[in-house]
Amino acid sequence: MRTSLGIDSVARSVYIAMVDRPGAKVSELAEYLEETEETVRNGLERLSALLLVVPGDSASGWRPVDPEVGLAAMLARQQDELARHRLQVEGSRLEVTRLLSERGRHGRAGVPDVEWLAGADAVWRHVTSLAEECANEWLTVGPAERLDPAALDAGRPVDEILRRRGTPARAIVLESVRNDPGATERLRRTEECGGTVRTLPSLPVWMILSDRRHVVVPVVGGRSVVGAMACGVESVTEAFATLFARLWKEALPLAEARPRTRGNLSLQEQHVLRLWAQGLTDAAAARRMDVSLRTVRRLSEKLTDRFGAQSRFQLGALALASGGIRAEDVA
Repeated sequence: MRTSLGIDSVARSVYIAMVDRPGAKVSELAEYLEETEETVRNGLERLSALLLVVPGDSASGWRPVDPEVGLAAMLARQQDELARHRLQVEGSRLEVTRLLSERGRHGRAGVPDVEWLAGADAVWRHVTSLAEECANEWLTVGPAERLDPAALDAGRPVDEILRRRGTPARAIVLESVRNDPGATERLRRTEECGGTVRTLPSLPVWMILSDRRHVVVPVVGGRSVVGAMACGVESVTEAFATLFARLWKEALPLAEARPRTRGNLSLQEQHVLRLWAQGLTDAAAARRMDVSLRTVRRLSEKLTDRFGAQSRFQLGALALASGGIRAEDVA
C-alpha cells in the first residue's frame, strides 16, 4: 500500500532495515525481511526515486540517506504538493462563489433539496423538525464545550425528542471537551440515555446528519450558530455519511482515558504534528483543534525542545523517524 508520501510498506521496511543494518547485502536484507531479493531490489529502486538511498560502496550497492535529511526532503516535497493543491482549491472556491453570486441575482430556482437558513432560530426549527422525523440514526459532529448559552438551550429540545423517540444517536466532539466538566457531564448523561459519544483532537466540519438523508452544515460565528446549509441531495448526504464513518473509526470513546501515543506523545501533541506536516499554519491548526494560538505555540516550543529540532521541517522528520507520527498521518 502506498502512503501519502509516496513510499509503500515494502520500500519503507527496506529503508528501515538498511538504516539499522548498514552494509547489509541484498540477500541479507531479503532474509531479514522475509522477502525475495527481487522484491528488495524493487524497493531499492523506489527508494532511489524518492532520494532516500543513493549509490554507495556497500554490499548492496546503495547507501541510505540519513533519515533526518531524507524525511525532511520528503516533507518538503509533500508540502509543495499541498500548496499547489490549495491553490487549485482556492480557485474552485472562487468559482463556486461566483456561481452562487450569479444564482443570487437570478433567483434560487433550479436547486432542489438545498436550503440556505439564515439565523439561529431558523436553523434550530429545521433541526427540530428533522429530529421529529428521524427514525434510524442521528449523527452529529461538532464541539460540545464553551458553547453560547442560547445554543445549549436551543439544542435541548432536540435531545429530548431523540430520547423520546428512542432514536440511536452518535456524536463526535472535540477532545478538548474532557477539560470542560460541565460539558463532559452533559455528554455522559447523553450516553446514559442510549447515545454514544467519541472525541477527536480536531474536527474538519460541523454537521448534523439525519437518517443519512438530510444534512445540516452550520455556519458559526464565535460560539453561536448564525446560519446553515440544509441539503437532501443523496450524493451530498452520502459523502457526509462516509466522512462521519471515517471520523468515527478514528475517534476515541468518551468513557476511555486519553492514552499516550507513540513516542510518549499526547494525542494533542501528535495531532498538531500531523497538522503541521500537512502544511497548516499555527493559526489554522488552532482553529481546527479549537484551542488558542498561544496553546499551539506552547506545543511548538515543547516539541521543538523535546526533539532538539531547529526547524519545522526537521521537527516533522524527527517525529517520523522516531515513530511519533507515521507517513500515513501526512495526508
